[in-house]
Amino acid sequence: MLVSREAARRLMIEKQLIADFPNEVSKGRIYDTVDALGCLQIDTISVVERAHYLTLWSRLGPYDKEHLHDLAYKDRRLFEHLAHAACYIPFDDYRFYLRSMEVSRGKMRERFARRSRADPALLDAVLQRVADEGPLASKDFEGEKKKKNGGWWNWKPAKIALEYLMRAGILLVHHRENFQKYYDLAENVIPPGVDTTEPSDEERVRFFAFRTLRALGLAKPQELRKYFFNWSVKLDWTSKQLQGLMDELVVEGEVERHGIEGKKNPYYCLPGDSGRLQELETGDFGFDDVRLHIYFDNLLWNRERIEELFGFKSKLEVFLPREERVYGYYHLPVLYGDRLVARLEPKMDRENGVMIVRGYWVEEGFEPTGDYEEKLQGNLESFARFHGAREIDWIAEGKLNWKPHRRVPT
Repeated sequence: MLVSREAARRLMIEKQLIADFPNEVSKGRIYDTVDALGCLQIDTISVVERAHYLTLWSRLGPYDKEHLHDLAYKDRRLFEHLAHAACYIPFDDYRFYLRSMEVSRGKMRERFARRSRADPALLDAVLQRVADEGPLASKDFEGEKKKKNGGWWNWKPAKIALEYLMRAGILLVHHRENFQKYYDLAENVIPPGVDTTEPSDEERVRFFAFRTLRALGLAKPQELRKYFFNWSVKLDWTSKQLQGLMDELVVEGEVERHGIEGKKNPYYCLPGDSGRLQELETGDFGFDDVRLHIYFDNLLWNRERIEELFGFKSKLEVFLPREERVYGYYHLPVLYGDRLVARLEPKMDRENGVMIVRGYWVEEGFEPTGDYEEKLQGNLESFARFHGAREIDWIAEGKLNWKPHRRVPT
């Protein structure tokens, strides 16, 4: 079946659970959202709320952030590890990450020595302290301070050791305090009943293929290598091998093959989604609201895919020098229905309780309507409330026919 880009991106939006905000958000609803996405990216940038909180907010609206904390560190339904990046991952999927842990373990000592310029024996010393004393944070180890302008590789050696031991699956994050990680032996973190038998290579690849299709709707074989895997832990199957797997799954009736208008490569989806694609072609799409999304949101991870389906050029600029930025340091794409139509740069003034909008850019070819601007205002007010802001201060220049209320409605 040949489908339009509109139907493909609408299915993606639905599979990403972007819909009207629910009236109430339970802990179970938060877990179900993470489970449907497959993983939830964690990031340290705090110009506004951190990435893991905002990815959930874009789907659920305001919620109790302690629920996410409980799911990871009290209920033990989620664990921290590398997927697309550092992520919260359902413990039900733990066994499928054992291979990446094994790969990291094999390269751990060499990589640690290269990054830290310290004796690999420090890995053993750090591990022994955790084994003897229980959960420890990097601050519990003496060593050099982090260089002001360095990346993570300039951490003190003990902190690097903790991170590599976690990547290897020897340690896991036991809990966090003020966002700082406390590490413990993996066996002390993994809850009873979690399957720890390592799957076969094919079983693992099939698992991630189905997981990716569940989260994206339609996907090309090469996209199966990008959703769950980052630069340091890559899926060790080539695009040709993945194409062969998808062909097998078509024969087995486990997936179905489709084409997208204007695209040469075949796309694949789960059988239950083919009927929904046909419905979406006829305009049966229930989401017509506005959502702010961060670039660390699962929806926006694959820049090439977003440009193909939405015609939107993603541009995360936090790592660029000021003079090279086209938009803002931490600007957020604006989703309106099934289109990405604008970018907005917020900054939370926590001391004064003000959400500042520093930049706003409308995409070429989009003409804002009254409906769009009303919904943008409503979503921005929800965004501000989630941050505890009492006011919105719109100082941005840009194409705008309204000014948001300075006072945030309660």
